[in-house]
Amino acid sequence: MKEPAEPSSTTGMLSRTITTLVVVVILAAALVITWEIILTLFLAVMFAVFLTFASAGLSRVLPLPYHGSLSLLVTTLILVSAGSIALFFVQIEHQVQEASQQIERGTEKIQDWAEEYTTVKSVIQSTPYLSQSLLPASDSQKKKHDSSPSEESKSPEQTDDSPQKKSEKSQQTDLNSLAQPAKQAASFVGQMFRTTFGLVVNSVLILFVGLFLATAPASYRDGVVILFAPERRERIRQVMNQLGDTLWHWLIGRFGSMLVTGLGAWLVLLLIGVPMAGTLGFLTGLLTFIPNIGAAISFILAILVALPQGTTTAALVIPAYIGLQLLESYMITPLIQKQQVSLPPALLISFQAIMGVLFGFLGAIIASPFLAAVKVIVQELYVKDYLEGNADQNGNGV
Repeated sequence: MKEPAEPSSTTGMLSRTITTLVVVVILAAALVITWEIILTLFLAVMFAVFLTFASAGLSRVLPLPYHGSLSLLVTTLILVSAGSIALFFVQIEHQVQEASQQIERGTEKIQDWAEEYTTVKSVIQSTPYLSQSLLPASDSQKKKHDSSPSEESKSPEQTDDSPQKKSEKSQQTDLNSLAQPAKQAASFVGQMFRTTFGLVVNSVLILFVGLFLATAPASYRDGVVILFAPERRERIRQVMNQLGDTLWHWLIGRFGSMLVTGLGAWLVLLLIGVPMAGTLGFLTGLLTFIPNIGAAISFILAILVALPQGTTTAALVIPAYIGLQLLESYMITPLIQKQQVSLPPALLISFQAIMGVLFGFLGAIIASPFLAAVKVIVQELYVKDYLEGNADQNGNGV
């Protein structure tokens, strides 16, 4: 009588499943703990992709090797950035003051409409961010004032105004009046320091990691490829090259859209007669880097600045920005990206919402290129290699 065979295949499959689950849990925990660093490193990879492909293109046009083109490109970027920052800080005081005045006038116009039309006011009140930013503080504090007990309705015990208690209340009030501004100042300074320090650190991290990756992209790519089995390395190398091509086409699509929408917004607002047309055009082009969300933010800013000029001017801004958005979404971006980074709009908006809720504004910024990269990985490694590959093997076996 033969001994039953050991279920080695079942044990091996169970072991692989457990290993996969452990790896997934570790990666998920790392993402939760260090999500900001991971997202920043993804931006560094995108910067490296830009430097690599742009330098390769320059080396084909100019009589320079790759590293010479890379040095020229980085030097040009540094000089342009330094000049732009210097010019920006020279004009920032006047621009910020003018922008704040225009936005304040637009907000007052919306408040007047809210007081005149109850429907508008109810819509604004039902939207948290709009109610906090557009409605006056008296409206938001009215409920608190109404719900608080009046001095007349308090019991005698509550209104005991003995000299000792008056002295204690006076001392407590003095302490609170001194402590509250100190707390607010400390909180503001701490928040400003953390924000500024974090921005500087993240910018330096993106700059240097992207620069180091761009100096030797093939060696870093091969360092990842060698982690896979020998028979899979060539395929992984192809997929990583395709990832680089996808991110590059996404970047040039965004840059082209930023240029066209920025110039288009400036010209349209200038013709309509909206003040600060140049500043709004620059912000529109800059915010176009974030698909969908950036267009909505720039549209709201343009409306707020146009409202003090009259309802006719604001009404003309609406079709102008809608036309620019349609031109960017259905003509410019597909033409530049050549359909290589086509993302379903519903999927992109949903993914942006999820990334924004989970990781804040930084998550919303990288949602589109991150989704494009995930799409390549799923389509190439899962659909083609795993699903269709197994189907071909089963078909050949039959």
